[in-house]
Amino acid sequence: MKFVISVAAGTDDPTRATLGMMAAKVAADQGHEVIVWLQGEATVIANKNVYDKIVGHNMPPMKGVMEALLAAKVPLWVCAACGSGRGVTPENMVETAAYMGMGDYVGAVAAADKNMSF
Repeated sequence: MKFVISVAAGTDDPTRATLGMMAAKVAADQGHEVIVWLQGEATVIANKNVYDKIVGHNMPPMKGVMEALLAAKVPLWVCAACGSGRGVTPENMVETAAYMGMGDYVGAVAAADKNMSF
């Protein structure tokens, strides 16, 4: 199956942010095709200088979750407007992250089997 997992929380709600990224990891671990759409505060997850500092309540550290997603080459689509406004740049993005627009996101959701939002 093809999943688009949308995450809107980041450092503002580390528990919800981690839950979304864990869902992406589990889907990838199960062999599904996964795209993670990061919008709003979640865009900071794509910053290689930030993600390892996110730890949700009673959650595994974001560092391990992200390292698994990066190893699996899961694409992280960063809302360009949201990310640039939060200092997420191509220079500090993790290797599987890229700026994308709302049209890309809507097209991916339309083509996906499932969409999950956190």
